[in-house]
Formats: sequence, C-alpha cells, structure tokens
Amino acid sequence: MALLPLQQPVSSPEPRLVVHNLLPPGRHRFSLVVVDEHGRTSAPDVCEVTVRPRPAPTPASTPGPQP
Repeated sequence: MALLPLQQPVSSPEPRLVVHNLLPPGRHRFSLVVVDEHGRTSAPDVCEVTVRPRPAPTPASTPGPQP
C-alpha cells in the first residue's frame, strides 16, 4: 500500500494504486497524471473526496435493577 505524501507525486508502474492514508475530516483533492512510454503526459484528472467526521459512539444501555 502506498502512503501519499502531501503535494508530492507518487509513481507506479501498475494500473492501480492502493492508498493507505488516514485523512482528517474535510475535502481532499487527488490529481492523476499518466505518463506514456514516450514520456508524454496526460492532462490531470482531478477527484475530490469528502471525509466526514465519525459520529460519536452511542452509549451502551445499562440494565435496570433486577427484581
């Protein structure tokens, strides 16, 4: 798994990239640029991802007094 550093390119010879980043809540943008065997680059394809905060845990109910 790759860890994507902020504002730095990551290259991979594989057509897929598995990412292992823990992103804070908010909007994050990723840009993909493909370089072919002749060194030509594609236009960037940009994807925006929104990470929502985790909901607060629900407290477990406690049983009432037993008769």
